[in-house]
Amino acid sequence: MAKRSHEDWTALIKQQPASGLTITAFCRQHKLSTSTFYARKANKAKIKTVMPFAKVTVATPTDVTSQTQVSDAQQVICLQHQTGLWTFPGSLPANYLLEIIKGLQAC
Repeated sequence: MAKRSHEDWTALIKQQPASGLTITAFCRQHKLSTSTFYARKANKAKIKTVMPFAKVTVATPTDVTSQTQVSDAQQVICLQHQTGLWTFPGSLPANYLLEIIKGLQAC
């Protein structure tokens, strides 16, 4: 059996209540593992509630306010948050940026 994509699982999870079938019957009809269906459904709900997206833009030095000095036409990452506008060098490692975003979500 081919591996289902994220979009396939999203569609199946949305189809189940509309089908009028129990989850067990729906899974049997679509040849799905019931435990996998429950796991995918729980993961989808968790992603929706835990990981909201933050608006991030990449700006050139001409787009940055005069408070930030950037040399050699490097790109910067601008993050608009309720605490203000945060700017970071475009070379900032992704894992550091992720930790910063997680910290800001706690605010």
